[in-house]
Amino acid sequence: MEDLKLVLTGIVTHCCDVKTFRFRLKKEVTFKPGQYLILTLNISGKDTLKAFSISSSPTEKGFIQFTKKLTNSDFSNALNKLIIGEEYSMRLPMGKFIFDGQFPKAAFLSGGIGITPIRSIFQYAVDKQLSSSLVLLYSGRTPEYLIFKNDFSLMSEKNKNLKVVYTLTNCDQIVADCRVGYIDEEMVKTEIPDHKERVFFICGPPGMVDGMRAMLLNKLSIPPGQIITEDFLGY
Repeated sequence: MEDLKLVLTGIVTHCCDVKTFRFRLKKEVTFKPGQYLILTLNISGKDTLKAFSISSSPTEKGFIQFTKKLTNSDFSNALNKLIIGEEYSMRLPMGKFIFDGQFPKAAFLSGGIGITPIRSIFQYAVDKQLSSSLVLLYSGRTPEYLIFKNDFSLMSEKNKNLKVVYTLTNCDQIVADCRVGYIDEEMVKTEIPDHKERVFFICGPPGMVDGMRAMLLNKLSIPPGQIITEDFLGY
């Protein structure tokens, strides 16, 4: 784990109050796809630390980035005031929500901004041309909430071992290449017929993570040892 001061080089505004913050790496930093960093910001004269999953891959050299849905919290307001060209303090890497090819088959269940570490994992799988079979069920309220949809579609074209299924939970119109409805046991059975052979990674708000874990355990009889989770807390 390292304490670093990194220069902010870019801010990308997505929809739905989501932004990606990109920082230049002065030297190579070792981290694994799916891990997170701790950012320190001075708020009202006090250093405040928050964790953010890294949305870039270790294979994307020269920068590191995280993606955050901004709220009305003091920390989100401070993020909104970050200045390109300024230096900021962070600590990395941390976390055990990691996939770097250690399983031959894996499945990922994600909703909303919980997609950020999975973006890192899938980009790594593409760049390393991993032979592991990966399936992602990616849920959003409307198409705009599928923040990295274009990235994932391109990744699945580059590495045929990757399968991505999009599903919308609050959309009145038919959208090409998107299912409708919440991720449930029937969707898992349909889209991941070999689900019992896979390790599951679940990332999203605590309520979603708890619900998905219970569904896998109780309705699909996935052993606890085949389920890896990460909660996203809002701040």
